[in-house]
Amino acid sequence: MAKKLRIGFIGAGGISPGHWHRLHATKKAQVVALNDPSDPKLKQFYHNCPGADALPVYRDYRDMLKHETLDGVVVQSPHYVHFEQSKTALEKGLHVLSEKPMVCTIKHAKALMATAQKSGRILMISYQRHFDPNFRYVREQIAKGAIGEVQFVQAIQCQEWLRAVKGTWRQILAESCGGQLNDSGSHLIDIVMWITGMKVTEVFAKSDNFDTEVDINSTLAMKFENGALGSMSVIGNAPCWHEDHTIVGSKGAFYLRQGGIEEMIHEDATGKRIKIKPSKYSKDPDANFVDCILGKDVPQTPPECGLRTIEVTEAAWKSAASGKPVRVP
Repeated sequence: MAKKLRIGFIGAGGISPGHWHRLHATKKAQVVALNDPSDPKLKQFYHNCPGADALPVYRDYRDMLKHETLDGVVVQSPHYVHFEQSKTALEKGLHVLSEKPMVCTIKHAKALMATAQKSGRILMISYQRHFDPNFRYVREQIAKGAIGEVQFVQAIQCQEWLRAVKGTWRQILAESCGGQLNDSGSHLIDIVMWITGMKVTEVFAKSDNFDTEVDINSTLAMKFENGALGSMSVIGNAPCWHEDHTIVGSKGAFYLRQGGIEEMIHEDATGKRIKIKPSKYSKDPDANFVDCILGKDVPQTPPECGLRTIEVTEAAWKSAASGKPVRVP
């Protein structure tokens, strides 16, 4: 029987049980060590991951990297330490799967990508929408020219973020490095560029902090590299989750309600509906990460996505602060 990959968890908070179960479901990897300084978080993690209480626990992630024999790590910590932790792991020759955002500055994104390239190790971001069959279908069809040239993109994400994470590190600027736009909004910024294959080149943004340290609601008017226009809103004071995408091209359009879960429409230039055949690719970020380490797949969420996302995010922050449009690097 082939030896399983040995994975360490940097952070064992609310997102970590999902990674635990997906990694173990591959039957090619196992979590062998944990790093988290919080006993309550570890207790909750043990409750959701039977058997995890037998693993060695380190209060400092550097001690885990020093004393454990690992193949890779999953970074699931507050945003402000993603760069340091991912960089340290890569420099020790470990593969890295990071929760979003990959980093919180353009400078750090470029530095981390350079470190990954030098180390020859895998660096990925856990953007799960890249694995969703609906989004993959839209990406594949746009790449084939099914709706012609993309001319307009709309995306909106609503969440009870203001209420749900009140009192946590996510609303502390020094630890989150930004609000909802840099948190759940990171997914939205990424997926818009990933499915269209187009970079955002200019942003005009407005935001509302609702008397907190960080942005809660943000709205972005965007221009893409081919001249297409776009509208994106990340709403953190909504009563519940909702997500909506519209992509209009010269020869058709896509409409995805709740990411295509409630409704997904593909129309041609005359408004006639096209039969949808979603992608058959069936992996998730963790399974893709494992297979990339084993040389059996390529990263579906490469670090370039993290760089492009923080480029747009930084531009939006600058625009909201200045009241003027900002060019994306």
